[in-house]
Amino acid sequence: MLVKLIHVLLVVMILNTASAQIEYDASIPVYRNGNALELAWAGGLNHVQISDFDFDFDGDLDLFIFDITANNIRVLVQEDDNGTPYYDLLYNAKSLFPTDVVYRGIMVDYDNDGRKDLWTYGLGGLKVYRNVGDQVNGLQWQLQEDLIFTLYATGANSPLLVSQSDMPAIVDVDFDGDIDILTFHTGGEVVEYHQNQSMELYGIPDSLVFEQKNECWGLFREASTNNTITLNDPWMPCVGGSIPNPLRYGDTTRTAQLVGKMHAGSSLLAIDLDNSGVLDLILGDAFHSGLVSLINGGTAPNTNSAMTSQDVTFPSYDIPLELDLFPVSFYVDVDFDGIKDLVVGSNVNNLAENESSIHLYKNMGSNALPSFSFQQENLFQGDMIEHGSGSIPVLFDENEDGLKDLLLGNFLRYKPYLENESTIAVYRNTGTATNPEFTFIDFDYLNLSQETFGLRLAPTFGDLDGDGDEDLLMGRTNGQLNYYENTSTGNGAVFGVAQQAFQDAQGNVIDVGEYSFPQLFDINKDSLIDLVIGNRTGEIYYYENVGSTAAPSFQIVDSTFGQVDVSGSEVTGYASPHFFRRNDTTFLLCGTYEGTLHYFDNIDDNLLNTDSFNLVTDFYGQIDVEGYSTVVVEDIDDNQQLNIFVGQGLGGLYHFNETSSNNIGLNELSSNVSIAIYPNPAKDEITVSAGGEIISSVNIMDVSEKHVLTMQVQSESITIPVSALTSGAYFVQVQLTNTTKVERFLKR
Repeated sequence: MLVKLIHVLLVVMILNTASAQIEYDASIPVYRNGNALELAWAGGLNHVQISDFDFDFDGDLDLFIFDITANNIRVLVQEDDNGTPYYDLLYNAKSLFPTDVVYRGIMVDYDNDGRKDLWTYGLGGLKVYRNVGDQVNGLQWQLQEDLIFTLYATGANSPLLVSQSDMPAIVDVDFDGDIDILTFHTGGEVVEYHQNQSMELYGIPDSLVFEQKNECWGLFREASTNNTITLNDPWMPCVGGSIPNPLRYGDTTRTAQLVGKMHAGSSLLAIDLDNSGVLDLILGDAFHSGLVSLINGGTAPNTNSAMTSQDVTFPSYDIPLELDLFPVSFYVDVDFDGIKDLVVGSNVNNLAENESSIHLYKNMGSNALPSFSFQQENLFQGDMIEHGSGSIPVLFDENEDGLKDLLLGNFLRYKPYLENESTIAVYRNTGTATNPEFTFIDFDYLNLSQETFGLRLAPTFGDLDGDGDEDLLMGRTNGQLNYYENTSTGNGAVFGVAQQAFQDAQGNVIDVGEYSFPQLFDINKDSLIDLVIGNRTGEIYYYENVGSTAAPSFQIVDSTFGQVDVSGSEVTGYASPHFFRRNDTTFLLCGTYEGTLHYFDNIDDNLLNTDSFNLVTDFYGQIDVEGYSTVVVEDIDDNQQLNIFVGQGLGGLYHFNETSSNNIGLNELSSNVSIAIYPNPAKDEITVSAGGEIISSVNIMDVSEKHVLTMQVQSESITIPVSALTSGAYFVQVQLTNTTKVERFLKR
């Protein structure tokens, strides 16, 4: 079996005087229902927009996934295992794209150069980045249009308006080779056709010059309050419509009614469903869970043809879509058969399904005449650790077999209809002390979905009654804590009914404001377990245990412990503290609302309420999960190196592994230079690129750090033959002007 090597980012962290690296590691097996999760540690997905492109310029199509939850970007790279294709996560893919991709992100090749370009939100409309990358330099982006303009029927050359909540159809409507745009009027109800004039003006499809050619394309109207479709609508601007401009200035009554209407959101997918030579539509609506398809009755494009039939429960010939809420459709091959499938996500955050929210309809027909058959409701999500939004990892020996199990809380899981709940999932460690593996057991531990404790239930475990087993404290939305006593007899944890409003030594209810995030940890090394609690505003409370092992009693010491405040530029911080100890020295990693990890040292001698911890970095390991980071640290495989599990807004997990190092990457902490190596895995050669920096030398080392190849460079990139190397993993040490960077690649 080919070892799957996911793009690795090696970074340095300093603990005491020893140097170490952490790397993204997807090697710990995870199982559900007897099946290995192929993308277990890929971090989760919620509300996606999906398209394909050739990320690594190797001739096959990879997947670009934009998630509107926090404008997340994920790339699934197509790899090959002895002739069997599969997808692997490209870790930290967002660093390879422009920083202002928001609300929408899809790949469409507008200039017909074979490289798909990036379309995203511009102020009130559309922005386009041209893909100017290649195999030597990797992905490169050039801002082509900060805001697309169009010549409207009124004669004004103005921004082409597309609501930020809408998904337009960016497609060659008239099949002339350039890319046109279909979008709902900003007031909703009717679809506008903006024709690209590149072919008409220049004879080549290399420009983004648009003209509004139809104000009611398809001659239908969607109701303003629901998704009811009226075919052959008799009102303006649908009546009398014709190319080049169907607007009739003699009757503006109905047109005026569109202006100022509240348009919640619509999605358009334009494909030829019946092989008629004109585009049909698949519509989604912000307040509905199904799709509507419209069949175009025309036989040639640009003839102002009307939609003549509709399927209001598309696809009614199979299993109609039912996805809360605001379905958005994409036509893309996701199963490597060369035939485009129908993939449907949800296009609204927090008020929509977020755990099984990517529905796959396999195309059983052809690209010319598609026929869709429902396959699954959790495409890619079903291969991940994925439990809604805002995952919270905790390690706890739930079945008391001596191995730490993985428990995963969340901020919320969607609960029909338009409700949410918070739950805790259990993944039991079914491996060994040195080779962990996790098997899914339960998504609703303690039946928390039946309670009314609010969202973001944050668990922590510790022996609070001196009976040798670990009890549970759980943070709540209201800033308070629930206590659950563990009454185990040695065959697994047994928790009783929650004791709410947990109190301190003075009998006061412990309350840290909102969204309490507790950790039980012996802060002051007196062999009594203490209590620290993060909160929504970004601070940490410290309660010292002034009781005993059998009868703990927590007394407030500081409400701004260590002067920690992770709110940064935000008004909220969602401090998620995790203290840990190494060589008898205490450190703190703290999750944040922004999605990075703050790393603190100098803790042990600064426990008074006026003391401050030392913030080593607010970007630990260059880890950025793009929202709601949480973290737990443990040597789960007993190799004297730390395993780091990072929760995130998309509901899944990243796993990082600490690897000791003598010489590699000692200057990386202060460097933001990104090194690209491709193809990876490689058979004959690799290209190393430093993104504009000058490379002075490249050293290739095997896993024992033995140098096997050294090259002097003095350029921004270099192609290196590797066919003579034996198969396996290698380090690539890249010497730049002011720093040294390290990446890995896999030799096939």
